[in-house]
Amino acid sequence: MSLSSVGAAMGAQSQQQTLEAVNVSLLKQSQNQQKELTGQLLQSVAPTSAPSPESNLGQHVDVRA
Repeated sequence: MSLSSVGAAMGAQSQQQTLEAVNVSLLKQSQNQQKELTGQLLQSVAPTSAPSPESNLGQHVDVRA
């Protein structure tokens, strides 16, 4: 095995490690963006109010056809 082939193999391994690091970084950025967008979406939804206990709406279901 010549020195040039060893150097080429080391260079390819280094390049592979760099690409993996970049991919992990991009994945983390994407997940952070999704987390932020999900939080914004949830905050934009108006909260619903629970029906009052005195209300008869939704208390009885007519099952006859």
